[in-house]
Amino acid sequence: MMTHWFILGNFPILSAAEVLAVLSLSEQTSKWQLETPILKVRENFEAKKIIKQIGGTIKIGQELKSKLTEKQMLETAIAELLEKTGKIHFGLSVYGNIDLNKIKNWAKEIKKEMTAVGRSVRFVFKNESVLSSVTVDKNNLIEKGAEFLIIKNTDNLYSIAKTLTVQPFEELGRRDFGRPGRNSRSGMLPPKLAMMLINLSNMSANKTLLDPFCGSGTIVTEALLMDYKKIIGSDISNQAIIDTHKNIAWLKPNNETKIFVADVNDLTKHIKPASVDTIVTEPYLGQPLRGNEVKQILEKQTDELKKIYLSAFEIFKKILKQNGTIIFIIPRFKFRNEWIKIDCQKEIEKIGFSTESLIKFKNEKYFSLLYWRDNQHLGREIWKFKKN
Repeated sequence: MMTHWFILGNFPILSAAEVLAVLSLSEQTSKWQLETPILKVRENFEAKKIIKQIGGTIKIGQELKSKLTEKQMLETAIAELLEKTGKIHFGLSVYGNIDLNKIKNWAKEIKKEMTAVGRSVRFVFKNESVLSSVTVDKNNLIEKGAEFLIIKNTDNLYSIAKTLTVQPFEELGRRDFGRPGRNSRSGMLPPKLAMMLINLSNMSANKTLLDPFCGSGTIVTEALLMDYKKIIGSDISNQAIIDTHKNIAWLKPNNETKIFVADVNDLTKHIKPASVDTIVTEPYLGQPLRGNEVKQILEKQTDELKKIYLSAFEIFKKILKQNGTIIFIIPRFKFRNEWIKIDCQKEIEKIGFSTESLIKFKNEKYFSLLYWRDNQHLGREIWKFKKN
């Protein structure tokens, strides 16, 4: 059984939860090990296929060997490069505290051994311990040589892997910034996050997926690209639905996706009872924030949003099938050094839902995972609910 390394993005636990959901390994803890930012998985699969199906992973590698001395680790890298033909390009990405001079010395040793047997070698170095996906791709490291992923363990032994594939950053960028239907004022869900939300639903592509706050249709279009056949999207905004239609036609025309204007409270007029398998959505998150709002304004907004969300869950209960799932974002708002949160979990459970764990890590179950960057005033809590 091959051991793969998933190099996780800025939200490693969230990214790990996504990978394990896609591979159906969340409960098989003997098959995976999370050492952020790396998830090791003992499973066979086609890496180039999987990387296109997930949004939170930067690279996927194949473990070559583990528990090596420094000398053995370098010998493993050299042996791998000797299998290549022509001029060889290679790079080193080291995870954990490492002196950049150490990386340079390793590269010199590798180049010395390679040139001694008549091989032409180029070392790709960007004055950082970890190479970006862009650097790996633009320097053809996978095709013309290798990027080696290296972990120094606490016992001063090393594990080494080679990169098999990197995230399709250009395609993701095109889907994010190139789509014709965009509205920056109302906020736009990144395609990578939309993929992660869909994957966390753990629902097969032949089931019915609904986004009742579809905005410009990011979840809808990503689901289409992931080969979901039964997709419904709705939004209270007519302009949002126009944008969704534009984006669908741009990315994947000639499909039977059902898109319409509707308030979430009117969904029962358009959707049959107990007919939806999963709801994946980022709802209305409130007025855009500038960061200078007084606390009372933020607290008032949380109260208003809580009412909207609980009302929506009353509707969701009617249109979801038994055991249907919901991936739902609940915002939290930054006020100075504290978070102002929307506490609605217990009320949602009273409506008729149970809260599902997204991942269990270090004996702790994570029932929500935060997607937030340091410079943002709004954080997204990702939750999973199941209809009882």
